[in-house]
Amino acid sequence: MLNNETLELHKFMQTRRTLFCYSGPLSEDLLTSISNPVRQQLSDVDSTDVVAKRVFGVFVEQAQNIIRYATLRSPETGDGVGTIAISQTDEEGFLIEAVNAIDSNKRTALENTLLELSMKDAGELRKMYKERLRSGPPEGSKGAGLGFIEMARRVQRFEFEVTDTEEGPVFVYRGYVS
Repeated sequence: MLNNETLELHKFMQTRRTLFCYSGPLSEDLLTSISNPVRQQLSDVDSTDVVAKRVFGVFVEQAQNIIRYATLRSPETGDGVGTIAISQTDEEGFLIEAVNAIDSNKRTALENTLLELSMKDAGELRKMYKERLRSGPPEGSKGAGLGFIEMARRVQRFEFEVTDTEEGPVFVYRGYVS
């Protein structure tokens, strides 16, 4: 007899039209390994190359955020632990979702950054991107500091929330591409 939780998970993923979902420790090597199947999934569904590239770009940026910034780390490898998923939406587009624990000291800065990005139009985001390229990454960044700006440029809209849990704050991101 099938485990009810497993069957419910399967039904949930099918209902959501999930193309890809991963939850657990994530490293650069694993991201490289799963990138080709994700690209293949995106090319197998009815989407233009432009849409597929946008979805893939947001997927990679969110995966790198988990790798670099997740505060929940694998005890064996030290890799960031999180969840990332890509689903098709009813509007013939895609939803990219990511969840990971974050540093409570960086919560306010993250929320302020994302709130600011959510209010910018395409021209303002392009200008912000170019300014960041010239000025370099912000203090404490483990990359170029362009990830959230780049994601905001690729999606039609995004939602985010930071939720308090017993283990600390958890960041939830949802980006829509069509």
